[in-house]
Amino acid sequence: MNIRLIHTILFLLIQQCTLWIDARSQTGKESQFTSRLNVSYLFGGQFYNDHFIYNPGFSIQYTHSYKVSNSFEAGIGTGYIHLLDESFVPVYVEVLGYKKHSRNSPFIRFQLGGSAAWYRNDNYPSDYDLKGGIFFSAGMGRKILINDRYSVLFQWSLCHISALVEYQIFDGEDYSSLASYDMVQLSFGIMRH
Repeated sequence: MNIRLIHTILFLLIQQCTLWIDARSQTGKESQFTSRLNVSYLFGGQFYNDHFIYNPGFSIQYTHSYKVSNSFEAGIGTGYIHLLDESFVPVYVEVLGYKKHSRNSPFIRFQLGGSAAWYRNDNYPSDYDLKGGIFFSAGMGRKILINDRYSVLFQWSLCHISALVEYQIFDGEDYSSLASYDMVQLSFGIMRH
């Protein structure tokens, strides 16, 4: 089921990218839409039952935004986050604000949404189940214009993901607890205007 979800999301993203590229090439003028692809390394870990477990990983995110003005964009996105033993597929809304409209502009970014989650480790008992929860990321960075169609982005952000862990203990009773993943995310991205 989880692999099918990932394949469906990737298929829809590729299809949308193709449509946006085709629409821009037909009109020949600057679009009000932007699309971004970010690749990140995550430092941090999991807070679970009053313990911290270092759990680094990487992520890839794709966001499609509408330019509300020269200094503000709002959009939606999704991605894939791969930690040591867990995986997440966040779906979020994003707002991005630029300090100035120039070739080299600082920005702030906020993302809020939810995520699907699952374990990828056979060391967990079969009755352990990881369910997704809230996804939040806030950070800042710099956009550097390469040409009239592309920019590169360098950014860092604080990322929080909550997940519900459900399991059974020896007497067969069901229990659940909240696991929190808090990370610093260092990202490199490419933006298409």
